[in-house]
Amino acid sequence: MLNSQKICIIGSGLTALTIAYLLSKFKLRIDIVEQVSNKKKINPTKLALSQNSLDQLCSFGLKNIQKKSNVVNKIHLHDSYSSISLKNDLEFSAPKKEALAYIIDSNSLFLDITKKIKFLRNINILRKDILSINENNFFNEVTFKNLTKENYSLIIFSSMNNLSLLLKFKLRKVMDKSYKEKAYVFNLFHKKIDNKLARQFFLKDGPLAFLPVSNSETSVIWSIKNNSVNEKIVNNKKDLLKFFNIHFKELFKEIISISQIQQYNLNYSFNKLIDSKRILLFGDIANKIHPIAGQGWNMTLRNIFSLINVIKHSQNLGFEIGNDIFIKEYLNEVNSNNFIFSSLIDGVRGIFDIKNITYANLRKNVLVNLNQNVFIKKNLIDLANKGLFI
Repeated sequence: MLNSQKICIIGSGLTALTIAYLLSKFKLRIDIVEQVSNKKKINPTKLALSQNSLDQLCSFGLKNIQKKSNVVNKIHLHDSYSSISLKNDLEFSAPKKEALAYIIDSNSLFLDITKKIKFLRNINILRKDILSINENNFFNEVTFKNLTKENYSLIIFSSMNNLSLLLKFKLRKVMDKSYKEKAYVFNLFHKKIDNKLARQFFLKDGPLAFLPVSNSETSVIWSIKNNSVNEKIVNNKKDLLKFFNIHFKELFKEIISISQIQQYNLNYSFNKLIDSKRILLFGDIANKIHPIAGQGWNMTLRNIFSLINVIKHSQNLGFEIGNDIFIKEYLNEVNSNNFIFSSLIDGVRGIFDIKNITYANLRKNVLVNLNQNVFIKKNLIDLANKGLFI
């Protein structure tokens, strides 16, 4: 029997669908609102799932994820401030029967969840624009542009395309820092290798990450400072292919071609609503972090699992979903953890952004010494796996 309470999820991407699918287990009525005028094409990308994230998703019936993922069992960090060196300074290895990460195509995960949602009676997808949101103590009233109205116990924003709807609720940036760099995301197609190793090179102009997709494909995330020399290289595919074959041929034997290149500005942001009831923010609209540690999607998933815990608690006590107590319990659980974790990621980026050869040599020595400390490395692996929700 369906619960009388109703949730509205505003967005059309992977975050919106994942929230809807995972919350459907609680017999809530859920509307996914895909605003027609704001809908943008979503480019597929590669996601790095931690072991904990994968286990949680599998427990909700998404068991195909592991089969469609490429396992990462080792991560090598290279401090390449002066020159690109293939000798790693710090190495992480996966615990027994676990992986450090699973690399999966976002579109593959999106399609899997879409197929499952089609068979769920308590999820509706509404393709129409929202005119306004009005709230009171008992529900939020959503008025659509065709003047129809719906009442919801809880509204979840998961898209950056609907910011105008939040202006009346005083959306505020607690943190808004530009890294003055862009992330360039593309895939390398190369000769077959045993591809289970992820690498992060800390170059002078920004970090360069290799994520193994398959034995003949590797995803690249290259964060490059604006107006730098490497920015010119990445904007010319011929030069880019030459660059990778010169510096990384030993890793991939031969790089044959490069996919279409996506790019986006990098910043660290943390947002909250000052004057709102029954509204929560998820995904990039809640906070953005640097891709240096591959934690963005894992952080979003941890927030979703926290929401699930609060829903369970409320239903066990017979409390209403979306009221002040509910919202406060959720925000108390995630806000401080997210802010601390985001700040740690920002701190790591800052450590590798100092342009000083003396400091760079000291930093390299610290990494080499850290590589000998099993205890610290284990705790860093646990932090990347579960965040601060341990």
